[in-house]
Amino acid sequence: MASFAAEKDESELWKVRVRGAKPLAVDNVGPTCYGKCAVLIKRPEGAIIDEMFDFQDRAVPDEIPEGTVLVRNDFLSMDPTHLIWMQDIPQYMPAVGLNTVMRALGVGRVIKTTDEDNFPVGKVVGGVMGVAEYTLLKFAEANPVVPGIPSEQNLGLFSVVGGLTAYVGYKICDPKPGKTYVVSGAAGSVGSIAAQLGKIAGARVIGIAGGPEKCAYVCDELGLDGCIDYRAESVADGLARLCPDGVDCYFDNVGGETLEAVIAVCNNFANIAFCGAISTYKDGMGDRGSGPRNFEMILMRRITIQGFICTDHLTCIGQCFKELGAAYAAGQMKYRIDSRESDICDYVSVVNNLYTGGNQGKLVMKLPAANL
Repeated sequence: MASFAAEKDESELWKVRVRGAKPLAVDNVGPTCYGKCAVLIKRPEGAIIDEMFDFQDRAVPDEIPEGTVLVRNDFLSMDPTHLIWMQDIPQYMPAVGLNTVMRALGVGRVIKTTDEDNFPVGKVVGGVMGVAEYTLLKFAEANPVVPGIPSEQNLGLFSVVGGLTAYVGYKICDPKPGKTYVVSGAAGSVGSIAAQLGKIAGARVIGIAGGPEKCAYVCDELGLDGCIDYRAESVADGLARLCPDGVDCYFDNVGGETLEAVIAVCNNFANIAFCGAISTYKDGMGDRGSGPRNFEMILMRRITIQGFICTDHLTCIGQCFKELGAAYAAGQMKYRIDSRESDICDYVSVVNNLYTGGNQGKLVMKLPAANL
């Protein structure tokens, strides 16, 4: 009994340390959605499972309120942050409330409108949608898309969560000729862009990815100078092999033991852009065992670590898309979309590819054409 009480006390202390004293911000309204919808009814206790959702079918309205458009969701972005949004922990935006439709970025076509001049039927828009077939958006929430590219690329290379995130982190890392730049998740939607920007800047770029196929992709197709397959060797061993002179800048998508291994070999005045910690998400963000345990090396090597969220840098989006567009047109920027045509009820199996490494590039759900 004493042991159980001690374990419980430690767990409660951990919750206080992670959550703090401020009340948790929760979005108990969520997106307004119709058709098939994934409604969050239970918080995750690890992996995302079907029992966390009530898959409902809501009738599409004949009329919509003034100042809104009804969008048929064509593509939904699958992002690691989905698992964060589901949890009742402090985060950069309100947690998804229970009994609300799960949040997702998306691209779709207007099918009903109250402003035919500015938002005609058939217009493609992007925004914060729901994991659903249809989303009702206010005019200010229906964002323009980049013309002349496939719709799904507005969730990838030319998106806030993809292209802008990679661009901002790359700027924080500041890779240059003569510098060694390491990128975790290098085959993924953000890491692949960040890594190629480093090559364009003239740095020596080393990727970290899972499996021989992904490592071959980042070296042979993206042009990186080497890749550590974390499934075949420890990251520490891979860094010793490929970065014998240390690491000058690191774009971190995974956190945990990988971040710890990189910190151990950072050179003086290294820059680290802390973009995500996907290796810890299934155990609860801020997991006690997630590391880094060598925090003192930040002092010893005078390392600069900056956490960042892309929405804090929206003023950079014009320059970002200009540079990415030029690199894409010149053949210096390759980008892979992993589009899974799926029903809304398949959301759990699709999004979990992010946490098992089952995706090849930017993961999106492509919804079947909905019939009204």
